[in-house]
Amino acid sequence: MVELSGRQWYVVALCALSVFFDGYDGQMLAMAIPLMAKEFGVAPTAFAYAGSASLAGMAVGALLLSPLADRQGRRRWLLISLMLFGLPTLIATQAGSPQAITFWRFIAGCGLGATVPVTIAIVADIAPAARRVNIVTMMASGFAVGASSAGLIAPLLSAPFGWRGIFVYGGIAPLLLALLVWRGVPESRSVAGAAQSAVAAPSVVTLFAPAYRARTVLLWALNAINLFANYGLATWMPTLLVQNGWTLAAASRVMAVLSLGALTGSWMASRFVDKGRIALGLGGAYAVAACALALCATNPPETWMWVGLLVFIGYGAIGSMLTLGPLASAYYPEAMRSTGVGWANGIGRAGSMFGPLALAWLMNQQISPTSVLGALMIPMLCCVVLAVLLPRALRNPL
Repeated sequence: MVELSGRQWYVVALCALSVFFDGYDGQMLAMAIPLMAKEFGVAPTAFAYAGSASLAGMAVGALLLSPLADRQGRRRWLLISLMLFGLPTLIATQAGSPQAITFWRFIAGCGLGATVPVTIAIVADIAPAARRVNIVTMMASGFAVGASSAGLIAPLLSAPFGWRGIFVYGGIAPLLLALLVWRGVPESRSVAGAAQSAVAAPSVVTLFAPAYRARTVLLWALNAINLFANYGLATWMPTLLVQNGWTLAAASRVMAVLSLGALTGSWMASRFVDKGRIALGLGGAYAVAACALALCATNPPETWMWVGLLVFIGYGAIGSMLTLGPLASAYYPEAMRSTGVGWANGIGRAGSMFGPLALAWLMNQQISPTSVLGALMIPMLCCVVLAVLLPRALRNPL
């Protein structure tokens, strides 16, 4: 079995740090919303559009920017994406209204949307085929670690600096990381070779060639529904817990346990996928998440019960999501890998931007916070069905 060299593992680590900030970014706004709402004198739901704007930007970045990496070089576009979301995040600290936050979150989202598909393509290029999904998923698990770190870091930054301290960290760190990427990540594909023929340049049309059509449709649907639930959860979970009687600090800390389940779930699911047992690995994980979300609706009386449920939600909902990009990378050829992963991720991001809006609508209907969480079991059950259908579409991996 071919193993990665030390230098290749360093590239994997830098890519993992890049997606780390995608995870941090997803939770950063959620942690800042209660503080911004208090400062601006508005209801927390006034920032629903900011959450969705960030996701809309991610969709734009994944759909329009990440395919450029197949043509112009993946290292180049990783650098661009890191700067594209670092700078607007810093600028957003000067915002004085929900509308301004919404605008800068959209711009930053464009950079974030390109980061994940490009890093997945970079690592998939160097990973041995027999372990590709597992290794790429290990890298993508930086997302869960980043989301977890937001729950731990945000209270430390917000205490002395308010919500702006949370944003400053999310802006400066990726800019510093870009320097390491510039020095440490080699170009994984020949830009000149990719540019030799405009006809050969991959496009979204190639994803619907007969060999890829079924897998493309199922992967797109699975990404959209999964991310719809996950980003609704990520945006409103701390606020829902506060509305259910928790302190903001306690809600922020307990959110960190989501990553414990996510890391375990992504590792387990990717191992099953590499062995060809997609329905069991992904479908089983989604079923676990659906059950845990249904139990949230019962409003467990003890903190340890909530911790356990969050671990299982992370295992199924986030752990499976972390496996979807690596799965896509294994089922498209190298020349169209960024395009395939980018469009699957972009369609997922497009679906995800409706998650925060849907949960905000439920919250405005005076439904109990725990019932709002329980409602997310419906999209998780849809994901179970799609995961069971995947093996037939992916029976001939490349």
